[in-house]
Amino acid sequence: MKKVIILSLKVILLITIMFISMAVSSILIGVKHGPESTENTVIPVLIYCILNTIILTLFIVKSKLRSYKLVAVSFIIFWGTQYFMTQIETLYFNSAVKMPLEELIRNVTSGAIYIFVFSLLAVLILGKFKGETNFQYSNLKIKTIIISAIPNMILLSIVYVIIYFVFGYFVAWQFADVRYYYTGSTHIISFFTHMSSQDPVIISFQLFRGILWSILAIIIIYSLGIENWLTYITTGLIFSILITAPLIFPNSYMPVSVRIGHSFELSTSMFTFGVVSVIILKNKLHLNKLAINQLNS
Repeated sequence: MKKVIILSLKVILLITIMFISMAVSSILIGVKHGPESTENTVIPVLIYCILNTIILTLFIVKSKLRSYKLVAVSFIIFWGTQYFMTQIETLYFNSAVKMPLEELIRNVTSGAIYIFVFSLLAVLILGKFKGETNFQYSNLKIKTIIISAIPNMILLSIVYVIIYFVFGYFVAWQFADVRYYYTGSTHIISFFTHMSSQDPVIISFQLFRGILWSILAIIIIYSLGIENWLTYITTGLIFSILITAPLIFPNSYMPVSVRIGHSFELSTSMFTFGVVSVIILKNKLHLNKLAINQLNS
C-alpha cells in the first residue's frame, strides 16, 4: 500500500512537471495550445498531461533500462511518436490541414524541449538512475537489433499500411465531416473502390512510415523485454495514447468532429498495431537474446 501511495504522489508530481515544462517551452517558442480562453486551454492541457504521464510512467517503471539510456529511449519514444511521426503526416496532408511550416517547426521544437526535461526528471524521480541495466540485450546495440530485424520490419510495415487503410476507412471515413475535410464532399464509396482510387504515392509514404513505426516498436520491446503479456499491452497503449492525446487540443486547423473521428481511428488502429508489432518482432528479439547468451557462455 505504501508503494502505491508513493508511486501515486510521484505521478502527480510528474503531471505537474509536464504541465509546467510544457507551458514554459510553449511560451519560449511561441506555441499556443487551443483558444485564447485560459479555462478552455488549461483543461485540455491537464488531460493531455495526465494521459501522457500515466503511460510514460508505466513504461519507465517497467523498462529494463537505466540511467541516461532510459532517458534517451523515453525521449525517442515520446517525441518520435507524438511529434515526428505525426508532423511528417501533417506535411503530407497539409493541403487540407493548411498549417504554416513555421508553426509546425515551433510545435516540434517546443515538444522536444519539454519532453527532454520530462524524460530526464521522470527517470530520476521514478528511481531508474540507480543500478545497472539488468537486461540480456545490454551488450547488443539497438542499431544491431534493428539491422538484423529488417525482414520483420518490412513485414510489419506492410501490416501497418493494411491497418492504416482499414481503420482509416471503417472508422475515420465513416464520419461525414472527416470525408468533407479531406475531399470537400460527404459522399462515400465502397472500400474497394476507395482503395482503387488511392494515389500510389500515399501508399509508398505510409510504407515508409511503417518502417519508422517498426523502429519505434523495436526500441519499446527492447526496453521492456519480451517475457510477459505486459509488453503487448504497454506497446499498444504507448502508440495509441501518445498519438491520440494531442487531438484533445482545440485548434483552428481541425474541427472538433474531425478530431473525434481521428481519435477513434488512431486509438484503435495504433493499439492494434502495437500488439501486432510485438507478435511479429518478438521472435527476432528472442533469436538475438539466444545469440548473446551463446557469445557470453
